[in-house]
Amino acid sequence: MPKYAGSEAEAEKDLLEYCASIGFDPEWVDPRDWQTTIGIARNEKYGFTEAHNAIDKDKERLLKAGARDARQARLDADPGGLLAAVAKHYALKDTLVPVILKQCAAAYVGGERVNLGLGGSPLDPAAYEELREEWRAASQLAGGGVFTGFVSHAPQDKAALGKGSVGATLAQRKVQGNLLVKIAGVRFNMHVDVEE
Repeated sequence: MPKYAGSEAEAEKDLLEYCASIGFDPEWVDPRDWQTTIGIARNEKYGFTEAHNAIDKDKERLLKAGARDARQARLDADPGGLLAAVAKHYALKDTLVPVILKQCAAAYVGGERVNLGLGGSPLDPAAYEELREEWRAASQLAGGGVFTGFVSHAPQDKAALGKGSVGATLAQRKVQGNLLVKIAGVRFNMHVDVEE
């Protein structure tokens, strides 16, 4: 008999660990499909092995060229036209907003990681607060398009919270803010380093 999960929490924990081990963000899986995969992991007949196979198929489907083309077409047909709007908006065009949105859009089209890091030097706290205001302004321009769910979080001292490690790397996080946006339902999180 295959090994299976005794609870939804156990199934979710195993599936998240499996996704991390294969470098796949479960954010890419439709929530209904994710629940089905949890059900497979809990099923005595199928268990973890079949649930992992389902995740492998989700990842394979995501990375196919046709899927990338479809995601690009969805962006190109954005009824809100957000990327073009922020690129020429008088108050946003010279800010980090277009850079961040383009980076998130490129990750969306490529089926890449949903947790991204904004490069460069840490922002001054006042500059980060200004960026949060600009993020809110961008959300107003997105109206009805593929970009939704704009959220910004105040900076947190990740090291002090015990969240200083960056995955399996030697890099360490210090004070960090987060800007979130959904692109066609997939949530992206841009981590922004902020001066202490």
